Amino acid sequence: MDGKPVRPAAGQILHDLPKKNMFKHVILLTIVCVGVWIMAGFPSLCHAQGDYTLTVSHRVAADPGQTNVPVYLVLTSSSPIGGADIFLQYDRNLLTCSGVTWLTRFQYIICDTSISGKIRIILRRHRADSTSLGPLPSGTDTLGAVKMNVTTTDLLADMETPIGFWENPLTPHEDNRLVKSDSSFIVPPGLTLQEGSVLIRHPLYGDINDDGYPYTIADVIFLVNSLLGNQSLTSRQRANSDVNKDGVQGSMADFIELIKIVAED
Repeated sequence: MDGKPVRPAAGQILHDLPKKNMFKHVILLTIVCVGVWIMAGFPSLCHAQGDYTLTVSHRVAADPGQTNVPVYLVLTSSSPIGGADIFLQYDRNLLTCSGVTWLTRFQYIICDTSISGKIRIILRRHRADSTSLGPLPSGTDTLGAVKMNVTTTDLLADMETPIGFWENPLTPHEDNRLVKSDSSFIVPPGLTLQEGSVLIRHPLYGDINDDGYPYTIADVIFLVNSLLGNQSLTSRQRANSDVNKDGVQGSMADFIELIKIVAED
């Protein structure tokens, strides 16, 4: 013709390839197609679509020696939820769990606090053998409150201690998860876990009436009335009343120590 090489058609190339090489090309093309499908569509099968969040109250203010401090558990979901498994951990040197109160009704509840520093909660809104309660509707719902007792140890300054989610490496499944109405699970990263904390405020020792001025006659009178049962103390006033810092708040020993300090001033 004109001397220029003629480029064969794609079909001709495939036809001219040896059968073994052609088979390899088909396998490679299949793998690429499956990979594209996985990247584009398969994650929607693995991860929940929508907003699912479990939140623990953040920076809940408390005082040394305070009991039953409520730390709330809040659920946000974009579809109905049939239950939840929650595993929390906290610093057992600063806090202890005194129980859990529920603001949302559940048919089945397990709350295990037998391990110091850990709280395991299993909630089921409805069961297959019962129709008295349906799934929780979508939206934001305060499930309940974990009640914490604060140590009376002098921490020397304000201390913020976390209350977070714990995953036990020995369990074969996610410890923190939601259960949908069809009994399927929503786990991280489809489920967002937002940790909380308790802010333990350092006492102003000697300021029994909590007016900002410690070791005054007014504080002596306030503590006397408390010892006589005529005056109740708030958690802040009770923490301030541990004048001798022995961990026993508002005692006769604290009153004697307070009198000594006021007299010296």
